[in-house]
Amino acid sequence: MRPVNCLALDTSTNCLSVALVKDGSLACETSLQVRSGHGGILLPIIDRVLERTHTGRNEIGLIAVGTGPGSFTGLRIGIATAKGLAMALGCPMAGIPTLDAMAQGVCPSPMQIMPVLDAKKGELFCALYGSDGSRITVPVNIRPAKIAALVDKDTLFVGNGLPLYRDALKESLQGFFHEGPAHQWHPRAAVIGLMALALPSESLTADVLPLYVRASDATLLLEKIGKG
Repeated sequence: MRPVNCLALDTSTNCLSVALVKDGSLACETSLQVRSGHGGILLPIIDRVLERTHTGRNEIGLIAVGTGPGSFTGLRIGIATAKGLAMALGCPMAGIPTLDAMAQGVCPSPMQIMPVLDAKKGELFCALYGSDGSRITVPVNIRPAKIAALVDKDTLFVGNGLPLYRDALKESLQGFFHEGPAHQWHPRAAVIGLMALALPSESLTADVLPLYVRASDATLLLEKIGKG
């Protein structure tokens, strides 16, 4: 792991998370529920994390950001902020898929892992991972009842989709469904930062793209108008 100060952030869900990883270990992390959007509080939270760790912005050597899937608006805000900071500071970026970070956050696990995030429209964003956090399936948006087609053995579920679809998952998966504790239901910036620092230097970049999985409502509306 490189001896680089990494500022990491995630705005893909209703939980905003910002962390600073220094010398390969977590120096400070702030995570909080967001009710009215991430835009107005993200930069103040970043400043607070840097202040608490006595770290100047010019001491940051890497910006890491969760790339989704998740909230379209949240992802745009987080990635745009990360890009702006990286450009201003002249440092590289690393994009970490949100579901990957959630799976890593519960490792090592006694069973395979499936993070499930609320995708609205009665659907979930999810992917299946091995007990070591290695991805088995690609991220998808799917109806809760159809997840049974992906799961054929004991699986640990985490994510903010659980309060909404717990009963549906229990009914379709029966004994294969195991629920993780609530503190593991949201992506953590600390995990994103540590994962970014473990990447090979050649994979770092000056740009990061969001992983939407599903088209936005605006795109779907335009497509519908075009077909009409």
